[in-house]
Amino acid sequence: MIGKLLSGLTSRFTVRARRAVVASLEEAAWLGHDSVGDEDLLLGVLVSNGEIAGIAGEMGFGVEDVREELRRMFASSLASVGIDYGEVRDQAGENFRIGNSDRRRIHFSPLAKKALEEALKVVRDLRCNEIRAEHVLLGVLRLENGRAVRAIENLGVEIPELQRRLEVLRAV
Repeated sequence: MIGKLLSGLTSRFTVRARRAVVASLEEAAWLGHDSVGDEDLLLGVLVSNGEIAGIAGEMGFGVEDVREELRRMFASSLASVGIDYGEVRDQAGENFRIGNSDRRRIHFSPLAKKALEEALKVVRDLRCNEIRAEHVLLGVLRLENGRAVRAIENLGVEIPELQRRLEVLRAV
């Protein structure tokens, strides 16, 4: 469904929304992900959109805070199965590298697809004709069990307040 959704709607994405999606692909590639996740969409929006990054800053978090929290969450997940992320990184030495070196095609994860579907629902509810970057982030924030929402909550951010501020931005 998302393939049809995106192919039919790409003309409805604003330039900023397109930048956010491209930035999310770059984030995923840099992190060595096999797919773009909801967390990559969050990072893509923050990296590419100064207005939204400003709102995040006012609320006490930024791109680097989210990246660090995602690293901490990843390390914690590994620790839960007995793997020490720091030890693996240290043992690998200079061979330890984050990134997608072969530049293979990166697809959207099921959660990222769901976030984009939720963004479309936001647009439909508002009877808008275009999909803006804040709609993409609002779609991400609707995924209560997503990594992006967990990371933001772990940083002490109240999701309803962030949504409210994005809705104010959206109304302008």
